[in-house]
Amino acid sequence: MCSRCDPKALLAESGLKATAQRVRVLGAVLAFQEALSPPALLAAIRWEGPMDKVTLYRTLESLEAHGLICRHEAGDGSVRYCAAGPDHPQHHHFFCQRCKRLLCLEPDAVRVGADVPGVEQVVVRLDGTCADCRG
Repeated sequence: MCSRCDPKALLAESGLKATAQRVRVLGAVLAFQEALSPPALLAAIRWEGPMDKVTLYRTLESLEAHGLICRHEAGDGSVRYCAAGPDHPQHHHFFCQRCKRLLCLEPDAVRVGADVPGVEQVVVRLDGTCADCRG
């Protein structure tokens, strides 16, 4: 999603130590324009060396708690993660029912509840068939 973001700088700004595990996981999340499942993240960082599931889940929990990533439920019951923070405003997602990808949409792609008093957060997931699968 973001080629201009430096994982080490983002970790420092959030007050987290830039451990090798955090840099690897955050870098992988930032590199994709879709929300990734934990198994997909493990596969994406495998070339840099092994990481066990416990370390991955603890790292994801820490990154989420510090506002660097967001956790989303996909249309297949799994959990996916994508970039968050000042350079990654809240956005909605499109779940492809065919290939099971959870694609990040542009922040202004869907407007729901923006003018309703008291609304603090709106979470929208559109389900359908992505352009790759249709094409």
